[in-house]
Amino acid sequence: MRGESFRPPVTLEGRYVRLVPLDPAHRDALLAAARDPEVGRYLLERPGTTIADTERRIARLLERQANGSDLPFTILQASDRRAVGMTGYLSIDRPNDAVEIGGTWLDRRFWRTPFNTEAKYLLLRHAFETEGAHRVFFKTDARNERSQRAIARIGAIREAVMREHIRLENGHYRSSVFYSLLAPEWPSVKAELETKLERPWSATPTPD
Repeated sequence: MRGESFRPPVTLEGRYVRLVPLDPAHRDALLAAARDPEVGRYLLERPGTTIADTERRIARLLERQANGSDLPFTILQASDRRAVGMTGYLSIDRPNDAVEIGGTWLDRRFWRTPFNTEAKYLLLRHAFETEGAHRVFFKTDARNERSQRAIARIGAIREAVMREHIRLENGHYRSSVFYSLLAPEWPSVKAELETKLERPWSATPTPD
């Protein structure tokens, strides 16, 4: 990975979702998409629940982007370009060709759809094939079994549990489960993901 790797602007196009650079103009749509409290239940940094919260969250992410450590995206529904969630590259480690994919959340109406799978596919493909990453990793709250199943379905390898390494705002110590993929593993994972995404699926939710 080069010094200019994982720098904006980057837009990733899929059949169901379009990942575009996070922008303050997405504030209202993101606030609406995150209105169900279950959306951010296990996230280290939860989506905003007020306009001010959402503005601060976006500002923090864009500051990290400017510092070169993160590259955040807004997830748009491809059919109408409406914001339905967020995701991004975190902990960008250029000297070691490694990057985390995280901070992912979706409007609850889009759970159990191809949206999350395709977003991860687009991020993985870009990381390995365009940016030259060797290792892409994920971490999730050890209590979040739904997220763990989703990461495992992508094809990532479970590595370890880091026990109670982060103290949350409510005083709870979070344990995180780590997963990863290495560059030599990507071709077979890519083929499996593409097979999944080719399956018929027509019940695309339409937000209110």
